[in-house]
Amino acid sequence: MLVTLLFTMTKQLHLLQLNSYFNKRFLEYLFTADYKNAVLALAVFSVSLVLIFVSPLGLFILVTVTGIFRILSTIRHMKKAKKKISYTARIKRMYGTALTLSALSLTAAKLFLYDDLQLMLYCFAVSLALIASPFFTMAINLINTPVEKAIAQYYISDAKKILRSMPGMKVIGITGSYGKTSTKYILGRLLLEKYNVTFTPESYNTLMGVVRTVRERLKSGTQVFVVEMGAKKPGDIKEICDLVKPDMGIITSVGPQHLNTFKSVENIIKTKFELSDAVIAKGGLMFFNHDNAYIKEKAKDLSGVRFSQNNPSCDVHAENIAFGRFGLSFDICTKGRRISVTTKLLGNHNILNILAAAAVGIELGLKDIDIKFAVSQLTAVPHRLEMKPFTNGSLLIDDAYNANPEGSAEAVKVLGSFSGMKRIIITPGLVELGEKEYECNFNLGRICADHCDIIILVGAKRSVPLAEGVKSGNFTEENLHVMETFQDALAFVRSICDKNTVVLFENDLPDNYAK
Repeated sequence: MLVTLLFTMTKQLHLLQLNSYFNKRFLEYLFTADYKNAVLALAVFSVSLVLIFVSPLGLFILVTVTGIFRILSTIRHMKKAKKKISYTARIKRMYGTALTLSALSLTAAKLFLYDDLQLMLYCFAVSLALIASPFFTMAINLINTPVEKAIAQYYISDAKKILRSMPGMKVIGITGSYGKTSTKYILGRLLLEKYNVTFTPESYNTLMGVVRTVRERLKSGTQVFVVEMGAKKPGDIKEICDLVKPDMGIITSVGPQHLNTFKSVENIIKTKFELSDAVIAKGGLMFFNHDNAYIKEKAKDLSGVRFSQNNPSCDVHAENIAFGRFGLSFDICTKGRRISVTTKLLGNHNILNILAAAAVGIELGLKDIDIKFAVSQLTAVPHRLEMKPFTNGSLLIDDAYNANPEGSAEAVKVLGSFSGMKRIIITPGLVELGEKEYECNFNLGRICADHCDIIILVGAKRSVPLAEGVKSGNFTEENLHVMETFQDALAFVRSICDKNTVVLFENDLPDNYAK
C-alpha cells in the first residue's frame, strides 16, 4: 500500500506543479475543480472509521479497493493530461522525501506492531494516507521548503556571479499583462541583425526561469540579453530587476490579468512599473505603449519613448496599415524616418509589438534595411496566432497560449476576417480575472457570436458566461456546442472540417482549470 501511495502521488505532484508549488492554490483547486473526489474521499474515510471497530476483513478489502482506485485514477489522469508532469529535480526531491517517510513508517510498523488490533490500526492509517494523499503531498512540499529555498538562493547567487562577469552586456527587460512573449521574440529577431543576442526561452519569465536562462544559456559573447519578466504578485518584477539590472525596458500592456493574486488593477500597474523604477534609477531608457490607458496615465510624468499604433504625436507610430488573411503591412514612422514593413504575423496587436521592438532597435542603431528584412522574416510565436494546416485540408489558427481579454478578442476578429469560409472557434474562456471574470467572458462570447459560424465551448460549468454572451446576440443556437473536455471538442470539430474551414484554438487551459 505504501508503494500505491507513492505512485498516486504522481497525480498530486503534477497538480501541485501546475499550481506553481503553492499549497494554497493547490488546495483551492481540490475544493473547486476536484470537489467530487473530495466528497468520495470523505465517504471512504467514514466507512473505514466504522470498519475498524466492526470488520478487520472489510477494512482490508476497503484499503485494497481504495488503492486500486487511486492507481487507476492516476493512470487515467496522466494519460489525459494536456501538459505532462515535468520530472524536475524538485519533483525528484519530493519523491525522495516521500520514500524516506514511507520507509520510516514501515520500519516503525514492523518494530512496534504485535497484535491484530495494532495491525488493523496501521491498515487504517495507510487507508487514511491513501485517501488524504493530496494533503500528504502538501506536507512533503512544506517539509522540503527550507531545502528548496536554500537551493534557489544558491542558483540566484551563481546567476549574479555570471552577470557580474559580463559588465558590457546590455540588458533589456520586457513586461506587460500581455504581449511580452511575442515582443521578446520580435525584438530578439530584429537585434540579431547586428548583435549577439540571448533571450529567455518560451515563457521563462519568473525569477527562477531567468536564473536558469542565465546559468544554462548565457554565453560570454552575448552583447544583448532580452529578459521577459512575468508577475503574479507585487514585488515579482522587482526581484528579477534586482538580479539582471536592466538598462532598457518595455511595458507592453496593463490589464486585468491574474486578479486572483494581484487583487486589483492598481497592484498590477504598480508591479509592471517596477521595471520602469529599476531602469530609470539606473539612468536607462524606457519604452511605453501609449495606446494603453493605464500605461499612458502612469507614465505621463516619466521620461522615455512612447509608441502608438495611430497617434502621430508619439515618438514611434504606424501609418498606412493594411490587413490581410495572411499578414499585414504598415509604415514605422519615427524621427523623420519611414520604414515600410510587411509581415506574416496576424492580428492588430502585433503592430504594437513590432513598433515596440523597432523603437528599441532604432535606439540601438539598427538600419532601416535591417528592420525591414527582420520584420519580413518574423514567424508566429508557437501557439500565438500560429497558422498551420489542419484536418481534411482545413486551416488552423493556434492561439492556445493567449489568455487575456484584448488578445482573445483580437484573435476572434482575425478568425472573422476569413469571410466565405466556415469559421469555428474552440475555447474554454478566460481565467484568473477575479471579479471581472464573468464580464470578460460574457463580452468574449458576444464577440464570438459576431465573428464565428460555429462556437465550441469547453467545460460545462466554466463556459456558462461565454454561452450567455453568445446567446445575447443573434447567433443561431444550434451552432453553439458545449463539450466537457478539449479532446471531445477536437473530435467533434474534426468530424465537420473540410478544405473550406478555418478553426481557431483560443486559450487551451491547463488541467488545473479543466472544469
